[in-house]
Amino acid sequence: MMKHSRDRLQGFLAGILTTALALGLGSAALAAGRSIQIEDGITVTINGARFSPRNVKGEQVPLFSYDGTTYAPVRALCEAAGMTVSYDSASRTARITTEDMALAADPNASSYITADRARELALQHAGVSSAEAVFLQTKLDREDGVVCYDVEFYSGSTEYDYDIDALTGAVLSFDHDLDNYSIHRPSSGQTAQEDLITSAQAQQIALDRAPSGARVVKCELDRDDGRYVYEVELREGRTEYECDVNAVTGVILKWEVDYD
Repeated sequence: MMKHSRDRLQGFLAGILTTALALGLGSAALAAGRSIQIEDGITVTINGARFSPRNVKGEQVPLFSYDGTTYAPVRALCEAAGMTVSYDSASRTARITTEDMALAADPNASSYITADRARELALQHAGVSSAEAVFLQTKLDREDGVVCYDVEFYSGSTEYDYDIDALTGAVLSFDHDLDNYSIHRPSSGQTAQEDLITSAQAQQIALDRAPSGARVVKCELDRDDGRYVYEVELREGRTEYECDVNAVTGVILKWEVDYD
């Protein structure tokens, strides 16, 4: 089984905090007369957009690489990724809170509609029955200061994306796109081995998502939360892609990218 994204995020944050400590130790080392060589001119992107960190004064902070590790300021990087950062000077502790935890701690959280109700409202608006829908995700999010459910699902070969107000249930925005494949559906009410797409089909779905030149290094059929899933791993140079494909519908449930 692949690591969950939350585990990956926690490891990522631990690396950032370690970076902050390493920078402090580096300063001490310099004070003691030691010197290091660094590579500057480093560029980092977040979701494809170039990341230019700035300090509390609005001044740009350069990124740099040393001994194979890229160093960046904790607050600027985490806030750009949608996390909340605070610092307790008394205990010298940087507190980083992910978006989902911040939303769950909202005083209005007890008044939110349920995820099931958000899915129901999205289906009603789309004119799609629950039997025709395959949900990809339903998660709390924040859009323009409003807490909402981000609901994504497939019906046939169409992908739907809805933002549903978590307090009122109103449809804040919606979109749908025609995809390039049709969802495979089982021939009976019970999922049997003959109802599943093949390993070759799952690999091709993953390859269609990955950049040209990627190759499959692993494909295993597993059961996750009561459903069959193909776990596909691909590589392209030093980049690794991890993909979960629903073995009944052919829908990509999870896509992760890692760099060696």
